[in-house]
Amino acid sequence: MAKLSTPYYLIDESKLLKNLQIIQQVREASGAKSVLALKCFATWGVFDLMRQYLDGTTSSSLFEARLGHEKFGKEVHAYSVAFSEKKLKRLENLLIR
Repeated sequence: MAKLSTPYYLIDESKLLKNLQIIQQVREASGAKSVLALKCFATWGVFDLMRQYLDGTTSSSLFEARLGHEKFGKEVHAYSVAFSEKKLKRLENLLIR
């Protein structure tokens, strides 16, 4: 076996495929869409496989949206966390103790 430089990610495609098939079953049974959150998994080396089972991607930044558009090539959803001024103050008080 060749020595691999670290760090690296090792993805067991058979286990990934099994999970994708479960997602597909849920999509078919419920009519729901399923999107890949690029914040937690942006490994485009397996996007060809994942594209067959998912409806698109979701992103919280311009660069994630671009990655989803260019590398995944399906629907691109975007979201942004927002706080009201009152909740922002509560968060600030919580964090600055």
